[in-house]
Amino acid sequence: MKQVILMFLLVAMLSFADAPIYGYFWFRYTYDNPMAPADVVNNKNFFSIERGYIRWKTSTAPVSVSGTIDITLKAKATNASDWNVRLKYAQADWLLPYVTMYLPETKLTLGVQKVNFGIMELWEYPVIEKSIEEVANKMSSADLGLGLTGLLPAGYGDFSLQVFNGLGYTKATEDNFEKALCGNLALIPVPGIMLRGSYWKNTAGPDSMLVEENRYAGGLKLNYRLVTIMGEYFGTKDGDVTGAGYMGFIEVALNRGLSVLGRYDIWDVDQDTDNDAYRIMIGGVNYRISDVLVAQLNYQRKKYEDTAEEDEDKVMLQLKFSY
Repeated sequence: MKQVILMFLLVAMLSFADAPIYGYFWFRYTYDNPMAPADVVNNKNFFSIERGYIRWKTSTAPVSVSGTIDITLKAKATNASDWNVRLKYAQADWLLPYVTMYLPETKLTLGVQKVNFGIMELWEYPVIEKSIEEVANKMSSADLGLGLTGLLPAGYGDFSLQVFNGLGYTKATEDNFEKALCGNLALIPVPGIMLRGSYWKNTAGPDSMLVEENRYAGGLKLNYRLVTIMGEYFGTKDGDVTGAGYMGFIEVALNRGLSVLGRYDIWDVDQDTDNDAYRIMIGGVNYRISDVLVAQLNYQRKKYEDTAEEDEDKVMLQLKFSY
């Protein structure tokens, strides 16, 4: 409750400042295991608010300040309540005047900010599931640190170099003396085609049990008329454990407001261990009802390599309303 009160106080103060309030909410209905036998008792169906963003950004220059409050209402969101209120982003962006003469939009960012890595940076949830990095619990989409980002000349891509505590935005305070390094380079050789390469290095854990983390990603995004295609290779190395996987995604716009989508993931937790991989298959339809309301319908199935593990599937209907 204290978090909610503080959130409303913050929003009230921002309304009197030069920082317009905007954002969106995700209202979702989920039905678990629709393909399971009728006598299975773990079928669940429920409503939830999976994500609620309250955002603001000042129009000041050359330094602007922005933030995002993330609100969820779902079962066991925290140990104490189904409500969870977190600060997802809180950053200051300093546009570097001399550097921008050669590298447009180059800025120094301080605070809790987006992690620019692979397709995760570009993923705007055209299907409801998170990116492969987050599904595998190997990356966080935001972290606390310092970043340098900008565009390449003539629209040929973008770059970023970031230093983080390395624990994500839910546990931003570091528990060791190491820092995570993240580098990303995107190239646009011709309009409509983007190639991305990313690398993350961190040393995590308490001093007595430090583990070196390495993350690699190579991505492709293709826009051609009414079709959008994204693909990514994602690799990890945590100490002696090597994991690898792929994600493929396609969206076809049938008209201005209606599109059909598909996604296929393969993730192998440890390439030296048998029966620990899984596949995720997603099919969906998106319908833009208005400029501020989008409906998403997804069917998702997760199939394990280990035949002793039961397959998981679910149907999700989500309304995303913006303001």
